[in-house]
Amino acid sequence: MFRTILVPLDGSVVGEQALAAAARLARAFQATVHLVHVHYPNSLTPIVIETLPVIDAELHSLAAEHERFYLNQVAAQPVFNGVQTVVTRLEGAVAETLAAHAQAINADLIVMTTHGWSGFEHFWLGSVAESLLRLTHTPLWLMRPGESASRAAQPLRRILVPLDGSARAEQVLAPVQSLAALDGARLTLARVLVQRRGADRADVTVQKQEIEAYLQALATRLEAQGVPADIAVGTADQPARTLLTLSRELQVDAIALATRGQGGWQRMVMGSVADKIIRACPVPVLVVRP
Repeated sequence: MFRTILVPLDGSVVGEQALAAAARLARAFQATVHLVHVHYPNSLTPIVIETLPVIDAELHSLAAEHERFYLNQVAAQPVFNGVQTVVTRLEGAVAETLAAHAQAINADLIVMTTHGWSGFEHFWLGSVAESLLRLTHTPLWLMRPGESASRAAQPLRRILVPLDGSARAEQVLAPVQSLAALDGARLTLARVLVQRRGADRADVTVQKQEIEAYLQALATRLEAQGVPADIAVGTADQPARTLLTLSRELQVDAIALATRGQGGWQRMVMGSVADKIIRACPVPVLVVRP
């Protein structure tokens, strides 16, 4: 499924921690990796002449040359031996430009770290990851620098997939199936029933049984398609915390979820849950905006 992989880079060592994961996926799926740097126009310090700011054209040209040289150096790293790479330098508002470029090249996946630091004159990875979640429908493979990035480049054994019973949330299943097939990973389909204070126990029991039946039907369908899957159901007033705890108990290698689903007291609200998991999760996260 992943034939075109986009990797945003901001010139930082932290941003480059996404390279190993991208290269591994590219080899497995015979994909092309697009290494992209977006130069933010306002990041150059203007020269003030008679109170009017003027961007020095030569300075701008040198910056562009430096950024292209950097991208070519990254593409030449041993991690990409045998992998087809394309380097692209763009200019504009970073998140919007990346989202438009992902659409233009028909990217199947964006692979990036969620934090960067100043490499060129302006760093942007940290804020861009959040913005891309609102701007693109291309799945994102997000990882925190350090252990999370290392795990993203290793074989996956178990992936936690939070769902809320809606077709929108289930849109994560297609890309996560491709990811799981890479290593024969097992999926755990999970749902947290948000329990109201004073809720009738009998009603909660019935709702849990309905959730179990729903998840089991999905798991059976996945098994028939060759993807091993099991289910997990719980009740809690803080679904994100419950899912993170479950991910630690199961020792999952990744979490995959949609950013929007079906809300309501009796269903977990995927938008807020996704945001909290992405911010706190110590393992890589595959995120899809339906």
